[in-house]
Amino acid sequence: MDVAQAARARRSVRSFKQDEIDQKILAELVDAARVGPSAANRQPLEYLAITDPELRKEVFDCLKWAATIAPRGTPAPGAEPTAYLVVLRRSDYEIPAMAAYDVGAAVQTMLLLAVEKGLGTCWLKSVNFPKLAQIINLPSGMEIDCVVALGYPAEFPKQVDLKPEDEGLEVIKYWRDENEQHFVPKRSLDTILHWQKF
Repeated sequence: MDVAQAARARRSVRSFKQDEIDQKILAELVDAARVGPSAANRQPLEYLAITDPELRKEVFDCLKWAATIAPRGTPAPGAEPTAYLVVLRRSDYEIPAMAAYDVGAAVQTMLLLAVEKGLGTCWLKSVNFPKLAQIINLPSGMEIDCVVALGYPAEFPKQVDLKPEDEGLEVIKYWRDENEQHFVPKRSLDTILHWQKF
């Protein structure tokens, strides 16, 4: 699978098989993120990998899933993620105005490599940060930015291309049908790509 294929195959997954992920694979994802772009090469990001089943339950309780279709977007019992990567920012290394760019580049790198490894992922920012900080014994000087949930996918969301005339926030909401198939509409290339001038 090449990068373009991984980018097109990547969808947010919210139902996972319960097969464990080899820790070497999680280390590979972080290693790929580690060498990505970073503002002024400050490299403020660190990562906490969580694979312990009991700890995973505690982390799961800190997360909110797919608000647009809640509660249907929350993984059902027995379909929860089997690993988490908690993305952390070191305040003494980061440039505050640039931290979001570092995180975006790092997480997207991990998501694409995860697809190539056969994993499903969901990037979560709706997190009970104080509770999670307590669970992981977050040291001072570090901040939780987001959580990447991982596992082998038990569902395969489908992308739906919108027509160029389809515009507005109502049409871009994802949905599930009566068979629980998840659909994700994407704005068309003709709508978002502009050439030379407007």
